[in-house]
Amino acid sequence: MLVTAESAAAYVRRLKASRDPSEHTLRAYASDLRDYSRFLGARGLCAKDGETILAYATHLSVERRAAPRTLRRRMACLRGFYKDLVRSGTLERSPFRDLDMQLPRARLLPRALSRSDARLLAAAARAQCEAPGALSAKALPAALLLLVSTGLRVGELVKLRPCDFDPEQGGLNVSGKGRRERRVYIVDPRLRRLLAKLAARPGATLLLAPDGRAWSTEAVRRALRRFSEDAGIERRVTPHMLRHSCATLLLEDGVDLRVLQRLLGHENIATTAIYAHVGDAGLRKALEKAALLGGLAA
Repeated sequence: MLVTAESAAAYVRRLKASRDPSEHTLRAYASDLRDYSRFLGARGLCAKDGETILAYATHLSVERRAAPRTLRRRMACLRGFYKDLVRSGTLERSPFRDLDMQLPRARLLPRALSRSDARLLAAAARAQCEAPGALSAKALPAALLLLVSTGLRVGELVKLRPCDFDPEQGGLNVSGKGRRERRVYIVDPRLRRLLAKLAARPGATLLLAPDGRAWSTEAVRRALRRFSEDAGIERRVTPHMLRHSCATLLLEDGVDLRVLQRLLGHENIATTAIYAHVGDAGLRKALEKAALLGGLAA
Protein backbone atom coordinates (compact mmCIF):
# COMPACT_ATOMS: atom_id res chain seq x y z
CA MET A 1 0.00 0.00 0.00
CA LEU A 2 1.43 3.36 -1.06
CA VAL A 3 -0.38 5.74 1.27
CA THR A 4 0.56 4.66 4.76
CA ALA A 5 1.30 6.50 7.98
CA GLU A 6 5.00 5.79 7.39
CA SER A 7 5.07 7.03 3.76
CA ALA A 8 3.08 10.14 4.71
CA ALA A 9 5.39 10.93 7.63
CA ALA A 10 8.44 10.42 5.42
CA TYR A 11 7.05 12.83 2.83
CA VAL A 12 6.32 15.50 5.44
CA ARG A 13 9.88 15.14 6.80
CA ARG A 14 11.42 15.51 3.34
CA LEU A 15 9.14 18.44 2.58
CA LYS A 16 10.27 20.20 5.75
CA ALA A 17 13.93 19.59 4.94
CA SER A 18 13.72 20.69 1.30
CA ARG A 19 11.25 23.60 1.34
CA ASP A 20 10.96 24.61 5.00
CA PRO A 21 7.20 25.37 4.90
CA SER A 22 5.35 26.67 7.93
CA GLU A 23 4.32 24.33 10.73
CA HIS A 24 0.71 25.06 9.81
CA THR A 25 1.31 23.76 6.26
CA LEU A 26 3.08 20.65 7.53
CA ARG A 27 0.21 19.82 9.89
CA ALA A 28 -2.33 20.43 7.11
CA TYR A 29 -0.50 18.13 4.68
CA ALA A 30 -0.19 15.38 7.28
CA SER A 31 -3.94 15.65 7.94
CA ASP A 32 -4.71 15.66 4.20
CA LEU A 33 -2.76 12.44 3.65
CA ARG A 34 -4.53 10.73 6.56
CA ASP A 35 -7.87 11.71 5.07
CA TYR A 36 -6.86 10.42 1.63
CA SER A 37 -5.69 7.13 3.13
CA ARG A 38 -9.05 6.67 4.88
CA PHE A 39 -10.85 7.40 1.60
CA LEU A 40 -8.80 4.77 -0.24
CA GLY A 41 -9.47 2.18 2.46
CA ALA A 42 -13.21 2.86 2.60
CA ARG A 43 -13.66 2.72 -1.19
CA GLY A 44 -11.11 -0.02 -1.92
CA LEU A 45 -9.52 2.09 -4.67
CA CYS A 46 -6.06 1.78 -6.22
CA ALA A 47 -3.73 4.57 -5.20
CA LYS A 48 -1.84 4.34 -8.54
CA ASP A 49 -4.89 5.12 -10.69
CA GLY A 50 -5.64 8.63 -11.93
CA GLU A 51 -9.35 7.89 -11.70
CA THR A 52 -8.86 7.54 -7.95
CA ILE A 53 -7.61 11.13 -7.79
CA LEU A 54 -10.69 12.30 -9.69
CA ALA A 55 -12.96 10.26 -7.42
CA TYR A 56 -11.37 11.81 -4.34
CA ALA A 57 -11.71 15.33 -5.77
CA THR A 58 -15.40 14.65 -6.52
CA HIS A 59 -15.87 13.22 -3.02
CA LEU A 60 -14.44 16.40 -1.50
CA SER A 61 -16.31 18.90 -3.64
CA VAL A 62 -19.70 17.16 -4.01
CA GLU A 63 -20.16 14.94 -0.97
CA ARG A 64 -18.29 17.02 1.58
CA ARG A 65 -18.78 20.44 -0.05
CA ALA A 66 -15.15 21.40 0.52
CA ALA A 67 -14.27 25.02 -0.16
CA PRO A 68 -12.27 25.69 -3.37
CA ARG A 69 -9.24 26.68 -1.29
CA THR A 70 -9.38 23.37 0.64
CA LEU A 71 -9.78 21.32 -2.54
CA ARG A 72 -6.83 23.02 -4.23
CA ARG A 73 -4.61 22.53 -1.18
CA ARG A 74 -5.43 18.84 -0.93
CA MET A 75 -4.72 18.26 -4.60
CA ALA A 76 -1.43 20.16 -4.26
CA CYS A 77 -0.55 17.94 -1.29
CA LEU A 78 -1.29 14.75 -3.23
CA ARG A 79 0.57 15.96 -6.31
CA GLY A 80 3.68 16.62 -4.22
CA PHE A 81 3.29 13.32 -2.37
CA TYR A 82 3.14 11.29 -5.61
CA LYS A 83 6.04 13.25 -7.10
CA ASP A 84 8.05 12.35 -4.01
CA LEU A 85 7.18 8.66 -4.45
CA VAL A 86 8.40 8.78 -8.06
CA ARG A 87 11.58 10.58 -7.04
CA SER A 88 12.34 7.94 -4.41
CA GLY A 89 11.72 5.08 -6.84
CA THR A 90 8.68 3.76 -4.95
CA LEU A 91 6.37 4.56 -7.86
CA GLU A 92 7.19 4.52 -11.56
CA ARG A 93 4.64 7.09 -12.68
CA SER A 94 2.48 9.65 -10.90
CA PRO A 95 -1.29 9.28 -11.46
CA PHE A 96 -1.38 13.07 -11.85
CA ARG A 97 0.77 12.94 -14.97
CA ASP A 98 -2.02 12.54 -17.50
CA LEU A 99 -4.79 14.24 -15.53
CA ASP A 100 -6.35 17.45 -16.82
CA MET A 101 -8.05 18.79 -13.70
CA GLN A 102 -9.96 22.05 -13.68
CA LEU A 103 -10.13 23.02 -10.03
CA PRO A 104 -12.37 25.88 -8.86
CA ARG A 105 -10.62 29.00 -7.63
CA ALA A 106 -11.48 30.77 -4.42
CA ARG A 107 -13.06 34.15 -5.08
CA LEU A 108 -12.66 35.55 -1.59
CA LEU A 109 -10.63 38.72 -1.25
CA PRO A 110 -8.22 38.95 1.67
CA ARG A 111 -9.77 40.22 4.89
CA ALA A 112 -8.22 43.48 6.00
CA LEU A 113 -8.81 46.10 8.65
CA SER A 114 -10.40 49.35 7.65
CA ARG A 115 -8.11 52.37 7.77
CA SER A 116 -9.90 53.59 10.91
CA ASP A 117 -9.43 50.25 12.71
CA ALA A 118 -5.79 50.08 11.60
CA ARG A 119 -5.35 53.57 13.02
CA LEU A 120 -6.90 52.49 16.34
CA LEU A 121 -4.60 49.48 16.59
CA ALA A 122 -1.49 51.44 15.67
CA ALA A 123 -2.32 54.23 18.13
CA ALA A 124 -2.81 51.74 20.98
CA ALA A 125 0.44 49.96 20.12
CA ARG A 126 2.32 53.24 19.84
CA ALA A 127 1.02 54.38 23.23
CA GLN A 128 2.28 51.19 24.91
CA CYS A 129 5.63 51.45 23.18
CA GLU A 130 6.15 54.97 24.49
CA ALA A 131 4.70 54.49 27.99
CA PRO A 132 7.05 54.18 30.97
CA GLY A 133 7.79 50.63 32.01
CA ALA A 134 9.90 47.56 31.37
CA LEU A 135 11.36 47.06 27.91
CA SER A 136 9.90 43.54 27.78
CA ALA A 137 6.37 45.01 27.93
CA LYS A 138 7.06 46.94 24.73
CA ALA A 139 7.99 43.88 22.64
CA LEU A 140 4.44 42.88 21.71
CA PRO A 141 3.20 46.35 20.65
CA ALA A 142 6.43 46.79 18.69
CA ALA A 143 5.71 43.46 16.97
CA LEU A 144 2.21 44.61 16.04
CA LEU A 145 3.53 47.87 14.59
CA LEU A 146 6.01 45.84 12.58
CA LEU A 147 3.28 43.52 11.25
CA VAL A 148 1.01 46.33 10.14
CA SER A 149 3.80 48.41 8.57
CA THR A 150 5.77 45.69 6.75
CA GLY A 151 3.23 42.89 6.17
CA LEU A 152 5.41 40.17 7.70
CA ARG A 153 3.90 36.72 8.09
CA VAL A 154 3.52 35.71 11.73
CA GLY A 155 5.84 32.74 11.11
CA GLU A 156 8.49 35.16 9.89
CA LEU A 157 7.98 37.47 12.86
CA VAL A 158 8.58 34.83 15.53
CA LYS A 159 11.88 33.73 13.92
CA LEU A 160 13.47 37.19 13.88
CA ARG A 161 16.76 37.34 15.80
CA PRO A 162 18.55 40.40 17.17
CA CYS A 163 21.24 40.02 14.50
CA ASP A 164 18.59 40.30 11.76
CA PHE A 165 18.07 43.99 12.55
CA ASP A 166 20.44 46.70 11.32
CA PRO A 167 19.87 49.76 13.54
CA GLU A 168 21.96 52.01 11.29
CA GLN A 169 19.97 51.44 8.08
CA GLY A 170 16.74 50.23 9.67
CA GLY A 171 17.00 47.07 7.58
CA LEU A 172 15.48 43.79 8.72
CA ASN A 173 16.54 40.47 7.22
CA VAL A 174 13.51 38.16 6.92
CA SER A 175 13.55 34.41 6.30
CA GLY A 176 10.38 33.67 4.35
CA LYS A 177 8.65 30.72 2.75
CA GLY A 178 10.82 28.16 1.02
CA ARG A 179 13.88 29.58 2.80
CA ARG A 180 13.71 32.66 0.58
CA GLU A 181 15.30 35.65 2.26
CA ARG A 182 14.42 39.30 1.76
CA ARG A 183 15.19 42.62 3.37
CA VAL A 184 12.56 45.08 4.54
CA TYR A 185 13.08 48.51 6.05
CA ILE A 186 11.75 50.14 9.19
CA VAL A 187 11.25 53.75 8.17
CA ASP A 188 9.54 54.98 11.33
CA PRO A 189 12.31 56.46 13.53
CA ARG A 190 10.56 55.74 16.84
CA LEU A 191 9.95 52.09 15.99
CA ARG A 192 13.52 51.80 14.72
CA ARG A 193 14.92 53.09 18.03
CA LEU A 194 12.75 50.69 20.02
CA LEU A 195 13.80 47.72 17.88
CA ALA A 196 17.43 48.68 18.45
CA LYS A 197 16.85 48.56 22.23
CA LEU A 198 15.08 45.20 21.96
CA ALA A 199 17.91 43.81 19.83
CA ALA A 200 20.46 44.93 22.44
CA ARG A 201 18.84 43.03 25.33
CA PRO A 202 21.46 40.84 27.06
CA GLY A 203 20.95 37.14 26.38
CA ALA A 204 18.07 37.64 23.95
CA THR A 205 17.98 35.03 21.17
CA LEU A 206 14.83 36.37 19.52
CA LEU A 207 14.20 39.97 18.56
CA LEU A 208 10.56 40.47 19.54
CA ALA A 209 9.76 37.77 22.09
CA PRO A 210 8.75 39.47 25.36
CA ASP A 211 11.40 37.57 27.31
CA GLY A 212 13.83 37.41 24.40
CA ARG A 213 13.66 33.63 24.18
CA ALA A 214 10.17 32.04 24.19
CA TRP A 215 7.92 32.87 21.23
CA SER A 216 5.31 31.09 19.08
CA THR A 217 2.80 31.97 16.38
CA GLU A 218 -0.08 30.91 18.63
CA ALA A 219 1.17 33.19 21.41
CA VAL A 220 1.13 36.10 18.96
CA ARG A 221 -2.41 35.26 17.81
CA ARG A 222 -3.74 35.14 21.37
CA ALA A 223 -1.98 38.34 22.38
CA LEU A 224 -3.18 40.18 19.26
CA ARG A 225 -6.77 39.10 19.91
CA ARG A 226 -6.67 40.52 23.44
CA PHE A 227 -4.81 43.65 22.36
CA SER A 228 -7.24 44.50 19.55
CA GLU A 229 -10.25 44.00 21.84
CA ASP A 230 -8.70 46.35 24.40
CA ALA A 231 -8.07 48.86 21.60
CA GLY A 232 -11.80 48.94 20.85
CA ILE A 233 -11.79 46.96 17.59
CA GLU A 234 -14.96 44.91 17.33
CA ARG A 235 -13.73 42.49 14.65
CA ARG A 236 -11.61 39.50 15.56
CA VAL A 237 -8.13 40.45 14.39
CA THR A 238 -5.51 37.92 13.27
CA PRO A 239 -1.84 38.42 12.31
CA HIS A 240 -2.64 37.59 8.68
CA MET A 241 -5.26 40.35 8.64
CA LEU A 242 -2.49 42.79 9.51
CA ARG A 243 -0.49 41.52 6.52
CA HIS A 244 -3.51 42.05 4.26
CA SER A 245 -4.15 45.45 5.84
CA CYS A 246 -0.59 46.55 5.16
CA ALA A 247 -0.85 45.52 1.50
CA THR A 248 -4.26 47.09 0.95
CA LEU A 249 -3.42 50.39 2.62
CA LEU A 250 -0.10 50.73 0.79
CA LEU A 251 -1.80 50.11 -2.55
CA GLU A 252 -4.46 52.67 -1.71
CA ASP A 253 -1.65 55.14 -0.99
CA GLY A 254 -0.14 54.53 -4.42
CA VAL A 255 2.67 52.02 -3.75
CA ASP A 256 3.57 50.11 -6.92
CA LEU A 257 2.57 46.44 -7.15
CA ARG A 258 6.18 45.37 -7.84
CA VAL A 259 7.37 47.13 -4.70
CA LEU A 260 4.61 45.44 -2.74
CA GLN A 261 5.60 42.06 -4.17
CA ARG A 262 9.13 42.50 -2.85
CA LEU A 263 7.92 43.74 0.55
CA LEU A 264 5.57 40.78 1.05
CA GLY A 265 8.01 38.19 -0.28
CA HIS A 266 5.72 36.83 -3.01
CA GLU A 267 7.55 34.66 -5.54
CA ASN A 268 4.92 35.37 -8.21
CA ILE A 269 3.39 38.80 -8.77
CA ALA A 270 0.07 37.09 -9.53
CA THR A 271 -0.16 36.40 -5.80
CA THR A 272 0.34 40.08 -5.05
CA ALA A 273 -2.17 41.08 -7.73
CA ILE A 274 -5.06 39.86 -5.57
CA TYR A 275 -4.63 43.10 -3.62
CA ALA A 276 -5.14 45.15 -6.76
CA HIS A 277 -8.85 45.37 -5.95
CA VAL A 278 -7.60 48.25 -3.72
CA GLY A 279 -11.10 48.98 -2.53
CA ASP A 280 -13.54 51.84 -2.95
CA ALA A 281 -11.39 54.35 -1.06
CA GLY A 282 -8.39 53.82 -3.31
CA LEU A 283 -10.49 53.80 -6.47
CA ARG A 284 -12.19 57.05 -5.54
CA LYS A 285 -8.89 58.69 -4.61
CA ALA A 286 -7.34 57.70 -7.95
CA LEU A 287 -10.30 58.97 -9.97
CA GLU A 288 -10.39 62.27 -8.08
CA LYS A 289 -6.69 62.75 -8.68
CA ALA A 290 -7.05 62.00 -12.38
CA ALA A 291 -10.05 64.36 -12.78
CA LEU A 292 -10.49 63.03 -16.31
CA LEU A 293 -13.53 65.09 -17.30
CA GLY A 294 -11.90 68.25 -16.00
CA GLY A 295 -8.95 67.57 -18.21
CA LEU A 296 -11.21 67.00 -21.19
CA ALA A 297 -13.12 70.22 -20.66
CA ALA A 298 -12.80 72.72 -23.47
